[in-house]
Parts: sequence; C-alpha cells; structure tokens
Amino acid sequence: MRRTVSVASLPLLLALAVVLMGPLAPAGARAEELKLGIVHTNDTHGHLLPYRLHSQDGWSGVARRRVAIQRARAETDYHWLVLDAGDVFQGTPLSNMLTGFLDLECMNQMGYDAMCLGNHEFDFGYALIRSRLSDANFPMLCANVVDRDRGTPVATPYVILRRGDYRIGVFGLTTETLATETHPKVGEQIRVFPAIPVARYLAGYLRSVGCDVVIALAHEGYERDLKLAAAVPDIDVVVGGHSHTFLTEPTKVGNVVVTQDGCWGENLGVLKLTFDRADPSQRFALTGFGENYEPLTPDLAQDDGLTAFIGDYNQRLEVEMNKVVCSSAQDFPLDNVRTGENALADLAADALRSIAEADVAIFNGGNFRSPIDAGTVNYGELYQLLPYDNFLMKVRVSGARLREILAYAGTQYNDGGFPQVSGMRVHYVDTKLTDVTIGGAPLDDDAQYTLLVTDFVASGGDGYPLKEDPYGASFTGLEQRASFALWASQKGTLSGGTDGRVVVEWKEMQPPAAQ
Repeated sequence: MRRTVSVASLPLLLALAVVLMGPLAPAGARAEELKLGIVHTNDTHGHLLPYRLHSQDGWSGVARRRVAIQRARAETDYHWLVLDAGDVFQGTPLSNMLTGFLDLECMNQMGYDAMCLGNHEFDFGYALIRSRLSDANFPMLCANVVDRDRGTPVATPYVILRRGDYRIGVFGLTTETLATETHPKVGEQIRVFPAIPVARYLAGYLRSVGCDVVIALAHEGYERDLKLAAAVPDIDVVVGGHSHTFLTEPTKVGNVVVTQDGCWGENLGVLKLTFDRADPSQRFALTGFGENYEPLTPDLAQDDGLTAFIGDYNQRLEVEMNKVVCSSAQDFPLDNVRTGENALADLAADALRSIAEADVAIFNGGNFRSPIDAGTVNYGELYQLLPYDNFLMKVRVSGARLREILAYAGTQYNDGGFPQVSGMRVHYVDTKLTDVTIGGAPLDDDAQYTLLVTDFVASGGDGYPLKEDPYGASFTGLEQRASFALWASQKGTLSGGTDGRVVVEWKEMQPPAAQ
C-alpha cells in the first residue's frame, strides 16, 4: 500500500532532518576559519637576566621576552596562547637560589597560559615542585607522571582554554626518562607512563568534549615529538622541549605541526596557524602555518617594570657572584660535551679527581651546562658551568664493573649521559666500547679501582648502572662546584685542551640524533 505524507507533517520531518544531519550550510557559504597564534618557549633554565651569547652581552632575559610577547600578541587577526614546554628551573644562580619561585613569578607577569613540567622542575625534590604548583597563575601540566602514594597525576593533566568561541585543549607530557634525569630520590615517589598511549587517550578525550584544536606540550625531545605526532593524529600541534633543538621552520608530520625553539630564551617561537571547516560538525583542518623563531638580541626593548622587579632580587646575589675566582687564558666552549671529548670537561674532571684522590672519574656530559669565555672568571660563571648541587662520591669498583659502566656510557652519545672522563682513555666504535686503558695499561677486570662520580650518576642518574646510597660509605662530602672553584682559585689561570682520552668512531652506523 502506498503511503502519503500530509503537508501538515512536513515541518516536523524537516526539523528531525536538521537534528540528525546537522545544520545545513547556506548555498555559497564561506568556510569557517580559525586563526591561532602560539608564542612559545622551552628549556629557559633560569635565564631570567640577559646573558652573553655569540660574543655579545645582553641577549634575551625575561624583561626583553615580555616585550616580544606583547608585540606578537598585538596582531589581532589571531587568537593567541603563550606556552612553555618545560625546564624553566635550574641553570643560573638567581633561579637556583630561589628554587624556581622567581621564574614562575616572571612567567605570571609575562602572561603565560600553561607550561608542562620538565625533568629539571623536579631537581629540588618532589615536595618542592608540588609546593610550586600554586605559585603559578597558570596550570603546570603533566599527564603521564603519577604520585606513587596518591595514585593521581603529579600535576593537572590538561586544560581547556577558551579563545573567542573556540576551545583549545592543551595537555602536558614529561620525558619518560624522568626518574633518571632529576633528583635521585624523586624516582621513589613517582611512576612514569609511556607518553604515546597517554597522549592518544587525552587527545581523543579532548576531541570528544568539543575542543576545536588540541595541543601537546611535550618535554621529551624533538625525535620523540616526531614519533608522537605520527602516532596520535588527533593532536594538531606539538610544542616541544628537552632536546634544546633549534629549528629554522616547524616540522609537519601528517597534519600535525611540531615545533621547538632551542634553549635559554635565546629565541621566542611565534607560530601562526590557520584552520578551516565547512560546517561546525566537522573537525578544523590545518590549511596553513608559518613560524618566526625571533632572536631576542641585545638591541630589542626591555620591560622597565620587570627589569626593576628582577633587579631587586639580583642585587642580593651580585656581590658574591661577581667575586673573581680566577682567569681563563682561552674560550672554553661546550658545544660537543654530549658527543665527544671536551676541553672544559677534561679540566674539571681532572681537577675534581685530583681533589678526591680517585683512580678514575666519569662525569655525565649533561653535568656541564655553560661555557667559559677568556678573561676573568667569577663565581657566577662557575655556578652556570656546574649548576647542580651535586656531591662527589668515590665508589670502589672492579675492573669488570668499570667496563660495564663505560659500555653503558657509550650508548649515551648525543644525550646527557655521554661520558667525560679522567684518569683513563676510552675508545668507542658505533657506540660499542672497544678499548680502555688506565695509566697506560689495559683495564684489568680483576683489579679494584676507585671511581669518582657525582651522587646523581652514583644513584643511577641518566640511566647509569649504579645504585649507590647517596649518603653511604662512598659519600665524600665534597660539593663539586665549591671544590672546583677552590681548585680554580688556587690554579689562578685556566687553560688546556683535549688529549684523545675519549674517541668515538662511526663505521657501520650513523651517529644517533639528540633525544
């Protein structure tokens, strides 16, 4: 039997169609466009004040960064976010003395919207970073690290930021190697989960609750960011950190944009993205992007208020930090400290080994953080060279155990655990340990040696196969920075070069990229 539809029922049917199919776009309607700008930083490491870079004084600093952020946000065609991808703490006397408080207060004044926790945010202890969460006027994000006792994330996992009519979901990821890259005791208080499964769940969730754009703030390194972008297409943008990677342009993986802007606030990343969609039921599609990595050069303006604010705190430290310790006969760069033998690391390792009277010494390359320029050297510069409050430990090991430790160290090429040594010569081929000599003689597996390391390495930092009690029998009571400063003051003038004690050859593989 043929059914007919009455004219009276047509309005009801049309209404039902609208509910099921969504609103119909008028013929010839223009696509909806979303223009989003992201101002971002990463790995500023306490560089609140301008510093010397490229043979020029006065680079960067938060007062200059504040003006640059305001200038970027003045372009009103875009909705703006200000984000940081972690490692705000740890690296300069002013930052360290106040255990990150001053960094966060400056970020409050600069108008940050969110940051993720980097590994160095945990360096002053787990309790400290928990207490610092309330010092920020913005969320400090971390989705993949959980408090062992509470069973909850150590910080807010994500935030939804509104810009006009749009919802921007931002979540934070911290490096999966956190437990070996921060204060040794922190690993006992947290559990770290793989980033990609967590990101996949959160990105999907943020989409499901109506977020128009999803951003991952990821402190895990550029190469891992690329893998994250490939594995989780629900993300639109990955703003990264940890590997201190300087890019000339963002990287596009599928439809995901990956960016990072080096370290120390040298540059300010200003990323501009354009998305559009035909109707509100669709996901916004990326249609264009571009980025300026703006160098914060000494000629750029600074914010007077923030300059004065920082100056009040800095005056308390200047007298001690400006005391001359010694002089340097040469420039000592640190560019290769994670990939090869380094002259400044050689000098420090030899000095500390002689003070501790150890047979051999191994220091992780990430222990050394700032170069020394020719001329007078003050305590502040030594603080920047060795910013971590690490103590020296003299561990008794067999030759076989030392060989195992050195074999592991070779796998850390282009990472923080790369070995800088004293009292021995080591040779690696394709990251494999091939030869070790001590005092000109081959390493004896049956002999006993005293090995000097920091408490960080002795406790398994950077993944080293050691698990010493930081306050046990191997503890020397010698703090590395103070010990080196005393040695340098007695030495008078620093000089030296490399002598071939660490040799790395590549025969059948390419050098690993930085993580």
